[in-house]
Amino acid sequence: MVNLLVLTLKVVLLLGEYIRLNEHMSMEGCEGGKAEIRCPYKEEWRSHQKYPCKGDCSVFNKDKVIKTEAGENSASNGRYSLKDNREESVFIVTITNLTLNDAGRYWCGVDKWGQDNYIKVNLEVSEGSVFLSFLMGGIHKIALFVECCGSHAG
Repeated sequence: MVNLLVLTLKVVLLLGEYIRLNEHMSMEGCEGGKAEIRCPYKEEWRSHQKYPCKGDCSVFNKDKVIKTEAGENSASNGRYSLKDNREESVFIVTITNLTLNDAGRYWCGVDKWGQDNYIKVNLEVSEGSVFLSFLMGGIHKIALFVECCGSHAG
């Protein structure tokens, strides 16, 4: 009996790890900046709990970085925030002050009876540096140039 229970638990855990939606997205962010991940879901899941998780998104919820409570449409935890736009059936996860450690695989999750629904998101974070240069050409001319992740502004 114990062996059957252990085997059943293993099958459930394996199914939980491998049943995912075929959809996936890729995002890029700049170190020190922010990333906004848009997570669409089916209309009938509007009232369900939403969450992102990083890494494996295990059955035991240890990888959830933030989650809404039943009936609520927003949540925040440190650098993470989540806003559920139920009219458009999409929730948006914002990660602020990105670090290189934030890069990796995330899952947009919707809690539902049986197996939760997931969309895979790969987040890449580029090393960011800000250069401030003051150029003086005469007494009154000053220009400011800022570079972050390879873009230029002046």
